[in-house]
Amino acid sequence: MDDSRIADVVVATDGSDPAAAAVGTAFSLASALDAGVHPCTVVNPFVIGRTVADLSDAREEAERRVEDLAERAREAGLDAAPAVREGRVVAELLAHAGETDADLIVVGTHGRGGARRALLGSVAEKLIRTADVPVLVVPAAVRESEGAGREWGPDTRVLLATDGSDAAAPAERVGVGLAGALGARLVAVSVVDEPGTVANVGGGLLTEETIAAVRRALDEGADEAVGRVLDRASEAGVDAEGEVIGGEPSRAIRGYAADTDADLIVVGTHGRGGIRRIVLGSVAERVVRGADRPVLVVPAAAGTLAEDEPAAESGG
Repeated sequence: MDDSRIADVVVATDGSDPAAAAVGTAFSLASALDAGVHPCTVVNPFVIGRTVADLSDAREEAERRVEDLAERAREAGLDAAPAVREGRVVAELLAHAGETDADLIVVGTHGRGGARRALLGSVAEKLIRTADVPVLVVPAAVRESEGAGREWGPDTRVLLATDGSDAAAPAERVGVGLAGALGARLVAVSVVDEPGTVANVGGGLLTEETIAAVRRALDEGADEAVGRVLDRASEAGVDAEGEVIGGEPSRAIRGYAADTDADLIVVGTHGRGGIRRIVLGSVAERVVRGADRPVLVVPAAAGTLAEDEPAAESGG
């Protein structure tokens, strides 16, 4: 696959520090992929207490912000098309991504946790639950200067987490494809959560023989998941290595990323919503909440960067 697979990047901005870090990361990645950027601010008219004058001021400020960013992008040699939209933030960002045929949405996050975050959610979390294109979440821990100055290339390490499921397949294709486009090194990991799985199977009332069988199945599944990624990487000519690791998945993924100094984490998500999702969360959301580096979340329904699967399977 080539870097033209990411041709247009929508980057959400509201003028905050996390948004600035997201913009810097989006611009540096777009530059590496020769992609166009779409700085987008959404003015929400439904804020309680906002007057007509306040709304007018917000629109003017938003226009200045995206125009300044577009000019900055053009000075860096990027094609840029700024936009200001009005309405619900997540809905408008998704609509803009659809209208521009964007291959990627980039958004910043404060990375806060706790009950309030779980109940109310955030723009980033709502996006990764509902988007049908990959969403790159840039945490507040990444400063604007780090994002803008990041060099994506042979020294980049892309950490791809997979469980071997059908839902993980798009993330695998995206991770391998992006690593190939950047000339980066790919590291594939699959997490075996033996204590968690054993505790959830049979309510802990299992024989030693059954527990041993569960553990073997988990290890075999993880090995197969990593092997699938390495086969795909080999067919695509991508430098890659793989490892099976243990622990609670989200913590294990973040810890491994820190230990190996990964520049980017790629993880898939089923994209389910509802109360169960809010209460239990998903591995992707938990990774995003605690991450100190960019996380690329690829929904199971994503078609972006995934259309080269037949070619990859035939060695093309």
